Amino acid sequence: MEVSSAKLQRIVKVPKNYIWKRFESFKEVGSILPPPIIDQVVGESNNVGSLRVLTLSEKQKFPGQVIERLEAKLDDSFLVYSIVDDSCLPVRNYIAVLSLLTLSEEETDVTLSSHWIPIGSSSDEMKSMFEGLYELMFSNIEKQYNQ
Repeated sequence: MEVSSAKLQRIVKVPKNYIWKRFESFKEVGSILPPPIIDQVVGESNNVGSLRVLTLSEKQKFPGQVIERLEAKLDDSFLVYSIVDDSCLPVRNYIAVLSLLTLSEEETDVTLSSHWIPIGSSSDEMKSMFEGLYELMFSNIEKQYNQ
């Protein structure tokens, strides 16, 4: 069984508390990855243990539903979520960790990393896809903060 991983670490030119609020608002991930990435998000709450159902657009390589659970939140700096049940993505046992570190009032060192087992896809393909999505989230947060 091959375990794969993806990781993106970069400085985001946004205050840490703004980034934290965006990710902590678990059921609002569609505001960070709007259509044509995610068409719809249905979430229970923003509490640990909550589920959110993402409907990925038909324009995506892997359209369909993904169910994610918020596993942990700690000190406005660490957040863990996972994919539960079957999903449209060719992975299983996906788990991701977000880490935030304040560098200045307007800069945050952000790391989003994940591990999963590929099923019917290559590790490199999924790594590229996940890291691309992480970069898009960080870029969208910067753009939205500056609007």
